[in-house]
Amino acid sequence: MPIATPAPGKTLLDPTDHAVILIDHQSQMAFATHSIDAVQLRNNVALVARSAAGFRVPTILTTVAEKSFSGPMFGEIREAFPDAEVIDRTTM
Repeated sequence: MPIATPAPGKTLLDPTDHAVILIDHQSQMAFATHSIDAVQLRNNVALVARSAAGFRVPTILTTVAEKSFSGPMFGEIREAFPDAEVIDRTTM
């Protein structure tokens, strides 16, 4: 009888075949979100951001009107990607 050996599945994601985009994770944008508690939203996105950073997954970060309306990106994301460029758009 052959012995089973563990091997990654052929369909698993890895940092070479996908990316993460974190779009407009800012307090003013989260304020209008009613489908999830704001604290839970921040905890969830922090988990995603730290996982992406830890596995070195290419990640794009965006904000909208950071200086004039929406405020800065969640600190949890900036902590995960301290040197990343954030693309700030002027409108949605």
